[in-house]
Amino acid sequence: MAYAKGARLYGATLLQDTPAVSTQQKPDGSWEVDTPSGKINAKHVVNAAGFHAREIGQLAGLDLPLVPIHHQYIVSASVPFLEEWQKQGRKIPGIRDLRGSYYVRQERTALLIGPYEGVDKMKIQEDWYDAVPKGFGKELYDHDLDRLDVAIEHVMDLLPTFQETEIQSIVAGPITYSPDILPMVGPTYKLKNYWLAVGFGYGIIHSGGVGKFLARWMMNGEPDYDLIEVDPDRYESWCDRKFLMEKARESYGMNTAPGFPKEERWAARPTERVSGAYEDTKARGAAFGFHSGWEVPHFYATQGERTDTPVCHVRKHWHDAVGREVDMIMNRVGVTDLTPFGKFMLEGPGATKFLSSMVANTLPKVNRVNISHMLTPNGKVYAELTISRLGKDRYYLVTGAGSEGHDLRWLMQHMPEGAEFSLKNITDNMGVLGVTGKYARDVLAKLTDEPVAHEDFPFLECREMKVAGFDVQATRISYTGELGWEIHHDRKDTGALYRKILAAGEEFGIGDYGTFATNSLRIEKGFRGWAAEMNLDKNPYEAGLGPFIKPNKKTKFIGQEACQKLVHEDPKCKLVAMTVDTNGLLDPEGNETVWFNNKVVGNTTSGAWSYNSNTSICMAYVPPHLSDLGTNVYVELLGRRFKATVVNDPMYETEATRTRNALKQAAMES
Repeated sequence: MAYAKGARLYGATLLQDTPAVSTQQKPDGSWEVDTPSGKINAKHVVNAAGFHAREIGQLAGLDLPLVPIHHQYIVSASVPFLEEWQKQGRKIPGIRDLRGSYYVRQERTALLIGPYEGVDKMKIQEDWYDAVPKGFGKELYDHDLDRLDVAIEHVMDLLPTFQETEIQSIVAGPITYSPDILPMVGPTYKLKNYWLAVGFGYGIIHSGGVGKFLARWMMNGEPDYDLIEVDPDRYESWCDRKFLMEKARESYGMNTAPGFPKEERWAARPTERVSGAYEDTKARGAAFGFHSGWEVPHFYATQGERTDTPVCHVRKHWHDAVGREVDMIMNRVGVTDLTPFGKFMLEGPGATKFLSSMVANTLPKVNRVNISHMLTPNGKVYAELTISRLGKDRYYLVTGAGSEGHDLRWLMQHMPEGAEFSLKNITDNMGVLGVTGKYARDVLAKLTDEPVAHEDFPFLECREMKVAGFDVQATRISYTGELGWEIHHDRKDTGALYRKILAAGEEFGIGDYGTFATNSLRIEKGFRGWAAEMNLDKNPYEAGLGPFIKPNKKTKFIGQEACQKLVHEDPKCKLVAMTVDTNGLLDPEGNETVWFNNKVVGNTTSGAWSYNSNTSICMAYVPPHLSDLGTNVYVELLGRRFKATVVNDPMYETEATRTRNALKQAAMES
């Protein structure tokens, strides 16, 4: 009622008992919503329909991965000591018992207990997938106290007064779950001016913040801060009914389970998103992680080693395996599966002008590659793209697996009406393999007739060519910062190409490596990660991306005016590289607190063990006055503060820099 009163106060019209019958988008991008009371025209539509959200989405052609789950809570009779406390203005704190899988809060002078049953006892309303029964509104389900017996026993152990208190009522109703329990908040690239605020497993508690977040996004053209975890476009067609039901069941059943670094949850895996090398890499010891529907090798276990990721905070069994992979890259050669990259093709008349208006860097020349960033109007870092220019108006755009829909949406939202160029998401059509390390050039030379010497195939060059008899686009680039090529190809060829690369590299000691090794090496090289070092909470100068930003380039780009101001302003914070003196049992992961003089001054963004430095390392945002080399701060890990020291960023030169410096030195000496 308070929301309704406030809405009316600011001019809103509320129509009760007015279901949406259809939603139609008009040519100008606005919407027409048909109801029994007549048509409603609106520039924007927000789907915030609770357990009806999936049905409402279907009216507009959206297939939202949402399902209602039975959630029960118990309200006790009035508790005597709470009656006394209420008179004194006292309340018990909210309690969330992870071991017992329930929460407790005070409801006037009673206790409200909300258990989360395990996977074996919970009930999911799968038959509502297609439609909620007609007429179901404020009704409730029949309760089932037997499903709550384990949680109730835990409550009685923690709160003995509950043993002596009668139960006043048991409420059972639907709460809506997405596969990963997180809501879907924001616009979607699939429809213009259509916004989502759905999948809230915890109900009204999020409503105020989410409403403000969406309203300001609509008004300002960008969100106030980063909430990438709830991006509505994180789910694609791979998220089918089977995945939704199995994953939602797992998520509800583990609702109160504590999370751990690099923890994997296995329900509904794998999806249809598996690389052509999946079975081969699995047989070779790959330990997989889950990224946007893909199975991604994290590391490779040798015979007898574990391929799981145990739930604990300290350093795990894969530490030595990742060390072997780093050593292999530095001294021999490795192959890795990069198929999960998001991949788009932009081509046609006007493509160059459009892309230049979207990124802050200048565009590469034909057959060249660069790293470019899309910014918001206020100059925040929206996305990072690897741009390969294949022709005058033909571009191949690559982004991270987790930002596929996020980046595609930004590009599509800004495409001009009547554009002659096209933008296609070809992520599921293309496979990518990386060949990286000291002998990467030697391996590639055995598989192609094209010259691959440094002078013939320099850093950041891309070329359409034959490799092992397959048509590929090869790019000299590697996120490890070492010598390497990304080989982009038709996804159906991945398995055969992978096996030929292994055969060609056998004499050079080739092996497999995963994302854990890549992460360690990229932090050493100072490479930023999207959603870690780069996000909507920071501008490019704070993130150390100045060399990629051209505030005065001729083509106007989104965020240009902001950058022209920001480049002359003192940053509020700076990204730095640090070593951390841990006890040798754990490493920073990111999002840890940074302390100085017993005050919180920043946060880490990424972390790992540096096998080349034999120490824990991280990247972190700190105030500018704490960014000088040698400055000591403290990083909090598991409740303890460990000394950290600001070091050079990058900690190690990339292969491209080492090669360039060596050639300059040779030229000076000749």
